[in-house]
Amino acid sequence: MIKLIATDLDNTMLDPNGLVTDETRKILASAEARGVKLALSSGRSINSVKGVGASIGLPYFAICYNGGLIIAPGEDGEDQVIYENHLDEETFRAIVEYAHEEDLYVQGYDRGVIMVENLRTDIHPDPDLRYTEYKEVGDLLSVEYFETPKLLVSCDPEEVPRHMEGLSKRLGSRIYMAQSESYIIEIMPQGVNKGYALNMLAKYLKIRRSQIAAFGDNTNDLPLLRAAGTAVAVQNAVDAVKEEADMITEGTRDQGFNEAVRKLIPGVE
Repeated sequence: MIKLIATDLDNTMLDPNGLVTDETRKILASAEARGVKLALSSGRSINSVKGVGASIGLPYFAICYNGGLIIAPGEDGEDQVIYENHLDEETFRAIVEYAHEEDLYVQGYDRGVIMVENLRTDIHPDPDLRYTEYKEVGDLLSVEYFETPKLLVSCDPEEVPRHMEGLSKRLGSRIYMAQSESYIIEIMPQGVNKGYALNMLAKYLKIRRSQIAAFGDNTNDLPLLRAAGTAVAVQNAVDAVKEEADMITEGTRDQGFNEAVRKLIPGVE
C-alpha cells in the first residue's frame, strides 16, 4: 500500500503553465484522506515549493534544491528543517569561475532569494520567479560568499555534455550534477540528490521503500525514482527516466501524474 507520494513538480505534477490543476488538487485531497502523505520533490527554491504547496491546500513535506533542503510542517505552523546542505565557498567560486570563462548564465540562492549576476529570462525562464524574489549582483565573485544549496548554469542544450564534462574535470567528486531541463545544469554538493533526501524523509516518517511512489521526468529525478518502491515516469519523461521506471503513463505532465495516482491508490477519484 502506498503511504507516500514523492513527486517532481515541473513537467511532472504541474500543468504546462506550471500550475496545479483542479483535477490534481482533487486527486491529492482524495489520497490525503486515505492517509497518503505528499512530498513535493523539486529543484526549485524553498519559496517556490511553498508557493506550489499553498496552491494545493494540503499538508506536505518539501524536498527543495534537488535534495539540499528538506522541510517538514511544524505543529506550531513553523517549518521544521530535517536536513540542509550547501556548496562550500571554494567549490562555489570554482563553478562561477568556470561559468565566467565559458560565458554561461549562472545563479545561486541566498536564504530563498535568487542571486543572479544579471537576470536573463530569455536564457533561463525560471519558474521560481512566480514565487521568489531575485537580486542582481553584477558579479557573483565580487559579493560576500553565501551558503547556496546549489548553483545553476544555463547553456545551449547541445553544449550541456561538454560543460558537464568540463565541470567534472575541474571539480571531480566535490559535486553532483543533474538536469531538470535540456538547457540547465544543476550543481549540488556530492551526495546531495533527491534520492538521498527521500531516504532521509522516509526514515523520519518511518515509511518503508515499498510504500513510496515517486514521479519524475528528467535526470535529476533518477535518484528519487531509485529510492522508491514504485517509480513512475510521465509520458514526456526523457528516455533515461523511462528506462528505469516501473510505470510509464499514457498522459503527459499533470495528466500522467493524475492517471498514475488513480492506478496506484485504491479509491482515489
